Amino acid sequence: MKKYHLLSIFTLLFVIAINSCTTTDDEVIIAGQVSDADSGDPILGATVEIETPSELADFVKTDSLGNYEFTGIDITEVTDIELTASAANFGDVSKSVKVAPSDVLNNIDFELTPNDSQDPDDTGGDEVSGEPEGAAAIILNSLSSESINIRQTGGNISSRFTFTVVDSAGRAINTEGSVDVQFSILKGPGGGETVIPQTVSTNANGQAVTSLFSGDSAGVVRVRATIERTDVGITIISDPILVAINGGFPSADRFFIGTANNNIEGFGIISGNNSNLEYDVVASVGDKFGNPVKEGTAVDFRTEGAGIIEGSALTNEFGTAIVKLRPDGSKPTTDPSGIGFFTVKGKTVDENNDFVSKDLKLLFTTSQANITINPSSVNIPSNGAQAFTYTVTDLNGNPMSAGSEFSVSVATGLEAVGDVGFNLGDFTSTGAGKTEFGFTVSDTDDDSNNEVGTSITISVKSASTGSITTLTIQGTRAKSGGWSFDPKNSERVFIEGKK
Repeated sequence: MKKYHLLSIFTLLFVIAINSCTTTDDEVIIAGQVSDADSGDPILGATVEIETPSELADFVKTDSLGNYEFTGIDITEVTDIELTASAANFGDVSKSVKVAPSDVLNNIDFELTPNDSQDPDDTGGDEVSGEPEGAAAIILNSLSSESINIRQTGGNISSRFTFTVVDSAGRAINTEGSVDVQFSILKGPGGGETVIPQTVSTNANGQAVTSLFSGDSAGVVRVRATIERTDVGITIISDPILVAINGGFPSADRFFIGTANNNIEGFGIISGNNSNLEYDVVASVGDKFGNPVKEGTAVDFRTEGAGIIEGSALTNEFGTAIVKLRPDGSKPTTDPSGIGFFTVKGKTVDENNDFVSKDLKLLFTTSQANITINPSSVNIPSNGAQAFTYTVTDLNGNPMSAGSEFSVSVATGLEAVGDVGFNLGDFTSTGAGKTEFGFTVSDTDDDSNNEVGTSITISVKSASTGSITTLTIQGTRAKSGGWSFDPKNSERVFIEGKK
């Protein structure tokens, strides 16, 4: 049997790399392959669905190599997850897996058996002739869309199903064998979604056509077709067909804008072609049910006080829209919060055609730092230590930009502990751990009693441009004590603590 796991593994590693930045520590990844149990060939377009627990309900389609993957499954405890794989003309297969937070399961494979599996040595030369017999199976011929929108959003709100009813020899039934096909929703978000018509009589080609119409809630809908053969006492059931209903209009309490950091380097700087001076501003847009809004919803952006920002963006399938913000050489001074502060504004339109807006306060800081230290000279006694406090701000008195690198270096024979090597967090106000720091320097040289000159250097490297500011202070490192004559040994000796 043929397997195609190599690409699946590469794909999974790529997904893991991305999600390591975007998902929480508890999120789970499940991936694998769906293949033909007889030939081992991968099945393109097979559906893999999370059946239970219901709060995790979702589905994905396999690619050309039969690979599928679920990412961002958020659980907080060990959970039993039931998966079902299905494909047209194949029987369903279900598996239950026990998953713990942060698990990565990359070999949950499914082998589906064809519904009418035939001997591979059979060339199919014996064709069935004559008129078709009674209905024996329901086959999905086409589905106009696997994804539709919540009603009244202006997008596509229906998906059209075309089924063919065939006899036991695979021949489409004709008008004489016409049957009624009942359509039902097995599971859905419960927002008023419906199938119209719910009962359809097959036509001369054995076909029955119906449509799923969305309601006012997003989620996954499972539709089933059923035929009751009362003449022979059997029920014919199709494999469930899955359709995703996407979100509705933006809601004011589900609209947010943000950046990775609120303190960014950019005061008085023109970004030019420096990609390090481009910052993503992200809008998260949900509907009143907490679902992502319809893909393609427009969000407008502008700035007040500083910066250049792209004017608009469209939401993706997750309800997020992203634009670039760049420093434009401005030096914002008019914001009530102080020098360097400015505002980014985002807005969209709700179901009543009213504007929904949010403001985001940001801080542009300078590339250069202002460093002060106390005490301002070095005087470290023998085997002793000296404590220092130091202050670092940008040239406007604000914390340096988020991610700026701080380091303290000392001369040979000394050791520094405390705030001596770290990347600054995202701060917009001053204070301990933001602009105020400290460290202690200790004498570690036991070999020399001589007083020697020494130095301490504080270095700050800005986060985006890599601009470096340093401050160095000088002083001495010495053994305290004095020389005395030892009459017993007739020699001079150094006595610590003697003046």
